[in-house]
This record gives sequence, structure tokens and C-alpha cells, in this order.
Amino acid sequence: MVFLKKTPSGYAFASPYYPSLPASSKHCGPDWQLSLAEESYTKVLHRVLDVLCLRSSPEKKQLAIDILNWDEDSSAAPFLKAALNLPDVASDPVLRTAILSDLLKWHDLSVLPSAENDLFQSSEHVDAYLKSNLWLAISSLNAQVSVPLLARALTLPEPQARVGAARFLEYTNSDGALDALLSALDDPDRDVQFAVMQSLGNLTNQHEWRPQTTGVDALWFACIRHWQEFGALRHASKANP
Repeated sequence: MVFLKKTPSGYAFASPYYPSLPASSKHCGPDWQLSLAEESYTKVLHRVLDVLCLRSSPEKKQLAIDILNWDEDSSAAPFLKAALNLPDVASDPVLRTAILSDLLKWHDLSVLPSAENDLFQSSEHVDAYLKSNLWLAISSLNAQVSVPLLARALTLPEPQARVGAARFLEYTNSDGALDALLSALDDPDRDVQFAVMQSLGNLTNQHEWRPQTTGVDALWFACIRHWQEFGALRHASKANP
């Protein structure tokens, strides 16, 4: 499907970056109907999403998912949930995690068990960058749901997963995230420690106690000491309210 715009000299691509979208001339079937309004945008969206359940390459299926807008297209959620059961989608970690991320951004908690299964599998099943997309989506959920999951991720064996969890704990904007971050302050990986201190500084508005690099210098050790003392005071205040 190609989108054109009229210009004084003729027609040009509507977007030089995304001149076309994958689309299907056939619908998936009566059981796959989307509950969308009969307007141009939603008609196009339906045609694009039909690519998921008909014969097409993984790349085209991924493009179909990528055009979804988290703020506007939540009405497509039932269609995407059904697509998770398709063999081509279920066997492709990229497609599956992309759909799970969209559904979580729309606060559909029914897919949370599937997301947890992907997140806490070893890296040979789901790559770290895919897990990072899921962590980002989970960070948008209620803190009572998101913080325990992100805190659990701080214990995963993959450093990249722990870095992502430390970063996205900040996005929960919750007091509970502080305890999870403080527990990871002594992580053996400096990139994880760096992410932990960045998030602690941003959550508490103590921006001066965020190291600028992962280099072990005087500022690094000063920041570590500061957050250790901050954690000790926080623990003491909770023990003696």
C-alpha cells in the first residue's frame, strides 16, 4: 500500500521515510473482524493488520505491528491477542514480544503471564533487546504490578537485562522503586550500577549524585557512598517510624 500526496508538479510520496506499508487484499476471516469505525484510517489499519494472519514474511508482519499507535489503536487489542496463537507469530520472538509490548502498553494484564515467561527465560530464547521492550511496556503499568517484576529482573544473570530493569524502574515514578534500586547498588557490573544511580538520582531529584561515566574515579566512589548512606538512613527510618 503506497500513500501519495498531490503537489504542484504531480504526485509524491506522502512520507519519504515510510512511502509504503504492507497490506493484504484479503481479510483474515469472520472471526478476525476488528471493531473499528468505518473511516479511512481504520480501514487502512485493518488491511495492514490482516498481514499478520495471512501468508507474508516476518519482516512484513513486523512492519504491520510497528505502525500501531499506543495512544490511538487500542481497539486492535483483541485482534492482536488472537494473533499471538498463530504459529508464525508464536514461533517468532520478535513478533511475539512486539505484540505483547503493545498489549501491555494498553494495560491488558491478561498477557502478563506470557510476558513473564519470555522475560525470565534464558537469553538463548529471547534476546536482551526484546526483553528491554517488554520492560519498558511493564514500567507503564501500576507500580504494584511493575515494581515487583522489575525488581525481580535485577537478579537475572544477563547484565543487559539488569541494566534495563534499573533504567525502567525510574519510569514507575514510585517510592517502592527506591528499595529495589538500592538493593542492586552493589551489582558486580558497573553498567548496572551506573543505571541504578542514574535512576536513584532522577527519582529523588538528587541529580548531583549521578556519576557521569562508568569510570572508577573519585566521583564514582562518592556517589556509591552517598547512596549507601541514603539507603541506610531510609532503612533506619522505616525501622523506627
